[in-house]
Amino acid sequence: MRHYELVFVLKPTMTEEEMASKLEQIQNLITSNGGEIYNLDKWGRRELAYPIQKFNTGYYFILNFKTENSELPGKLEYNLRLDEDVIRFLNFKIKPPKKEEEKKEEAAETAGNGE
Repeated sequence: MRHYELVFVLKPTMTEEEMASKLEQIQNLITSNGGEIYNLDKWGRRELAYPIQKFNTGYYFILNFKTENSELPGKLEYNLRLDEDVIRFLNFKIKPPKKEEEKKEEAAETAGNGE
């Protein structure tokens, strides 16, 4: 199971309904391709470090997901690149959270004790 973190910035001209719809669309893309979302942080409207497409602010989101599908990150990045409402994104592989590692260790210990 691979874990990923997706950070993306939406245009500041979007309404709340449009942002909710875009977020739902991104989440559906991940879940329909074998991904499981386990964390979503909405940072809200923030100042950009430099102007992007003549925008000085944007709505930031951080989404953590895990998947067995090795094609999902490429498909996700392709769709985000084509989406005009997403002004920047970054998707990268991360280490599993501590909770996941502890579960694996416990599973390995119980499997070893069963023999």
